[in-house]
Amino acid sequence: MRILFYFLVSVAVLAPHNLYAQHSSRTLSADSDYDKVVMPDLFSESVLVDDGETPPIEPNIIEVKFLKMPDIRGNSERVDRLIQGIKKDIPPEYDHYGHEIRRHMAGVGNLKIFEDEEYLIQQIKNVRKAGVIADFWKRHLKSEVKELENIVGNNENTSFADRTAFKQNKIASKTFIISLEAWIKANEKFLMTIYNSPPDMYEVLYPEITIKSSKIKLKFYNNFKAKQIKLKEIRAYQSFAMMVY
Repeated sequence: MRILFYFLVSVAVLAPHNLYAQHSSRTLSADSDYDKVVMPDLFSESVLVDDGETPPIEPNIIEVKFLKMPDIRGNSERVDRLIQGIKKDIPPEYDHYGHEIRRHMAGVGNLKIFEDEEYLIQQIKNVRKAGVIADFWKRHLKSEVKELENIVGNNENTSFADRTAFKQNKIASKTFIISLEAWIKANEKFLMTIYNSPPDMYEVLYPEITIKSSKIKLKFYNNFKAKQIKLKEIRAYQSFAMMVY
């Protein structure tokens, strides 16, 4: 409820159409200049989590004041909005879901999770908040798709271009949500592995993490690897390409 309230109170006055349009037409690609996602290596007493000695640089994602989306000016634009913030760029002021998810996920894997229990707990809370926002996003998209099925998908009077775009965007948005939820859940599972471990279980000498228990070490390795796989998947979307955890 607090997150829903946050969205409601964050909405401001309607922005001019031309301001929004300047940012809504660029199609995003999977290519980026960010560092590659590194998979861990399992050793007898430790897990190697990176191929360099410097931890990744976390994105600086600031809190923004959200603006109300401009009125929709036709079926084509409504269909297009299914992939805005997913496969098409959108300013953070209008990206009510994606921006907040990235902001909450920006520091979830910081090395302080091994040293500061309060920080670890806060990151677990942040991941769960991101999960709630993702659920709002999923429900919003599901509702839009359901309405567009009658307006566009099953309407013979709709142009072939709009029907084709709707089919493609429906699949793209559904695929994205699956990747998004899997990424968030993988991070939560990884953080809970650390949270549920006995005190002083981990010794960090980056990029190597020594783990005193063989059982916990294997669990840590598996959950870290799963997290990295899901990170790679979500980073295929340019709006999430800067994420490092």
